[in-house]
Amino acid sequence: MPKRIRQKLGRYHFKRRLRGKVLLSKVTSFTCYQQNHQEKTCTTARGFIHNNNIQPPCVITILKISGSEEKFSLSNNGLFRYKYAIDNHKLFSPKIASVAS
Repeated sequence: MPKRIRQKLGRYHFKRRLRGKVLLSKVTSFTCYQQNHQEKTCTTARGFIHNNNIQPPCVITILKISGSEEKFSLSNNGLFRYKYAIDNHKLFSPKIASVAS
């Protein structure tokens, strides 16, 4: 692939991700802590959602025991990794736009 086309694609992906971040920054966010190493972060997020009766759309940040963090996006379609939701924000934008406004 020529360099010029790669540069254009890079700018497009950057702008798309930026739009996704702006869109997801408008929804509510929650934070919870991972209790043990045996449990996956996705399982921790699902348990947190179930215990607190959280309604979509929202962003959930899981703080791991190791000190790092993972983010998830809860939509009407399910629970997704934050990066996936940013890259594919057009799938989620009608619901998020109605809540954000």
